[in-house]
Amino acid sequence: KAEDSHGEDAYFASHPLGAFGLADGVGGWSREGVDSGLFSRALLRNVHAELKRRSDGLSGLPNLPDTARAAFGAVREAEILGSSTLLLAQLHMNMLSVLNLGDCGILAFRPMLVQPRFVGGTPEPALRLLYRSSPMLHRPNFPLQLSSHDQDASTALEALDLVSVRLMKGDLVVAGTDGLFDNIRDLALKSMVLELQADHALHRDPSAFVSKLAATIARRAGDIARVPDEFAGGGKLDDIAVVVARAEDAGASISGELLDNLSHGSARGYCTAARPASSWGGH
Repeated sequence: KAEDSHGEDAYFASHPLGAFGLADGVGGWSREGVDSGLFSRALLRNVHAELKRRSDGLSGLPNLPDTARAAFGAVREAEILGSSTLLLAQLHMNMLSVLNLGDCGILAFRPMLVQPRFVGGTPEPALRLLYRSSPMLHRPNFPLQLSSHDQDASTALEALDLVSVRLMKGDLVVAGTDGLFDNIRDLALKSMVLELQADHALHRDPSAFVSKLAATIARRAGDIARVPDEFAGGGKLDDIAVVVARAEDAGASISGELLDNLSHGSARGYCTAARPASSWGGH
């Protein structure tokens, strides 16, 4: 949104933790001279630290509400001004737990073959929507959020959505801040996934596939934000953060690299790993 700023969106994706997070700092704070990106990045830094602290106890299901509560409490103790939406996801075995507060979004797709109408025809690749989060808004452009003005950390998190999605090998997860979904509709996202899946060499390399898909989605959303599509809308200039993941067999080839923009606000790339079973890409 502004070239001289690190932006208000924050994200991380950690394969060793099987988790990722997105936070969109609320831009209205700029009228008070406050950079809300400092709040969103601090929130996710503390989320990541809390997930690492809890990582020894991953024999049970993730507890994302407690993680978010601890992270938000740490930001409040540091007296960082601002507010932010929050989306967290963590994979345990084949269950993806998702916590959402605000208007970040997440979609989970399952590849499938549509059988031909006539005998002898060729099945066509398609995607089935497994899950789609719902935006949580007080009114347009006013999402539910965590704020330095909240009186109590626990009360602020009471309205969160918490769901679990059972994943299979090959399932795709696309998540982003509202800058993505304000400019690209779900059907267009599905079309981009199908187009890249048609490149069979790319599709066989999980790391390359999720990295290319995340870059393609982020670039397309930015283009439409600057030049609206006549038929598909768009035209909302905003920071855009995208995380893409694909479920893979545990034991697939990996690195444990952390993907994030929590220090400088401009990092981009991808990371892959095999615990529990996923590949990550982000922009």
